[in-house]
Amino acid sequence: MHLKDSGAALRWRAAILFSRTGRLPLLLILLSGGLLTFWLGVQLPHTMAQQESLAKIQSQLRIRLPLDSQLPALESHITPGEYQQVGLIFDRLSQNGLRVEASRYQLDKDATGSSLLLDIPLQGAYLPLIESLEALARTLPLKIEQITLSRASPMESQLRVTLRLRLLKEVP
Repeated sequence: MHLKDSGAALRWRAAILFSRTGRLPLLLILLSGGLLTFWLGVQLPHTMAQQESLAKIQSQLRIRLPLDSQLPALESHITPGEYQQVGLIFDRLSQNGLRVEASRYQLDKDATGSSLLLDIPLQGAYLPLIESLEALARTLPLKIEQITLSRASPMESQLRVTLRLRLLKEVP
């Protein structure tokens, strides 16, 4: 009986709401609520995919980069932001099919303050290298200091590249 009473009370309240607001405003509210529910249902898979992508990127940033054994004290001088930038540089280079062989890190004290120099020897094709460098220059605060290109023979398409990058300090 309690369920019947609550159903009757719900119908009674709906009738009162309908009489107070009128047909058109109530239909507009129901339509907008339905459209909002539909839109949220459509956006849910996209939102979940973005959250998974963000979690993957964050897990990749937690992986420690190998530092040069000649400079063991350098790890304590690299800020977490610089460390993440270095990781993003290596990820971007490897995404385009370039193979990073090793890397050397140097702290450089210049007139504008200290900055991090990266010497990165790698191998790969020319176009993916250029695409990677353009993307890095657009997205990260860095300066491309020097690029040395060579190949074993004129018929070979794989380049041996020595890349020198300077990570610029972030302005607080």
